[in-house]
Amino acid sequence: MIGIIRYLKGYVKIKVWGYSPERFMNLCSNRGIVLWGLAGYGGYYTMYLALSDFFAIRDIVRKTKTKVAVLERRGLPFFMQDARKRKMFFAGIALCLLFLLGMSRFVWAIEFTGNRMVTDYELYDFLVSKGVDYGTKKSALNLEELEAAIREEFSQVTWTSARLDGTKVTVQIKENDLPTQEEREESQEKYADGAELVAAKAGVVEEILTRSGVPMVKRGDEVEKGMVLVSGLVPVNNDDGTVREWDRTVADADILIRCSEPVHLTQPLAYQYKNYTGREKTYHFFSLGEKRYSFPFGACRYVKYDEVIEQKRFRLFGQIDLPVFSGTIRCREYLPVDALYDEESAALLLQKRLEKIIASLEEKGVQIIQKDVTIGKKENALVMQGELTVCEEAVILQPVSQEMEEATEENNP
Repeated sequence: MIGIIRYLKGYVKIKVWGYSPERFMNLCSNRGIVLWGLAGYGGYYTMYLALSDFFAIRDIVRKTKTKVAVLERRGLPFFMQDARKRKMFFAGIALCLLFLLGMSRFVWAIEFTGNRMVTDYELYDFLVSKGVDYGTKKSALNLEELEAAIREEFSQVTWTSARLDGTKVTVQIKENDLPTQEEREESQEKYADGAELVAAKAGVVEEILTRSGVPMVKRGDEVEKGMVLVSGLVPVNNDDGTVREWDRTVADADILIRCSEPVHLTQPLAYQYKNYTGREKTYHFFSLGEKRYSFPFGACRYVKYDEVIEQKRFRLFGQIDLPVFSGTIRCREYLPVDALYDEESAALLLQKRLEKIIASLEEKGVQIIQKDVTIGKKENALVMQGELTVCEEAVILQPVSQEMEEATEENNP
């Protein structure tokens, strides 16, 4: 605290020498002048004193026949005095702070986490269509509407959360996970008049475990697409067994349906591969928004080449993401070469593509029961076709249909 007060009032470091420096210090003490940081160097002393006290030592200097020289000036009064001579410098600082303050009111970074099936490019294009892009005002964002729009647009997305950190919008999503307790509560509010589970695909019911609602099918039953599996209308019976009224609920059940997934893949025998020549050229670049400036200037003169880009974003104070990037672009020249797959290699490529499809289905919780595919040659390509027998939760939750209500009333007048 004392140091802050001294800085605000200002103080100086002086050098005292001459006839009697010791008497000079004694007289300063007698008159209430505070000296600190005293240091002796043989023939002279150095010390600090307040700026207001410096103007009060003239009589003491004259009486003691000493000499005083100012070595340093410190504190706010001296800083303000120097600032008057550097108006443009401090004006630049003020303008820079105003610029940063203005930039912090916009979105300059967008990040996606948790997505696997939906790519970053698809999500980014969707956000742009909803008016969320680099340079969008933070005050214009409605994150709740954005979350709902993402869930509605992408059927794979079961949960999403959007948050604003500084100038960055972070969108976190989950794909094909079981609903959380909050999502179940939201579902109950959404389907206040009841909901039923219907088949999304035709097949055979392998398993059914009903938690709420009335099951309309049992294990081994064949079902068609759109058929009601679990009704959201629950009967309330009288003592004689007749139906007094119908309660509405949101149907909830674990249902596995055995169905088939068609497979049709084509692999052309003719293809091109890249024969890299070994020639490379590296550019350094600086980009502001969508404008990119590379050094040395000029485009790469290779006819065919790949670009390998490494870049980093500038961030102020660890919070403000700026639309400014720097990095390098490495151009690798190649020559396209025409070639032909033999049938064995083409069949192996088809098999790998089928394995990727199976892996994608298994990630969604689909069980692969049987593979029934054949590979044949058609013109200049190999064709794999057939079907996969799978077991999956191919059900859809929807409001209680009017047909179900009418059928229930007819069967139970």
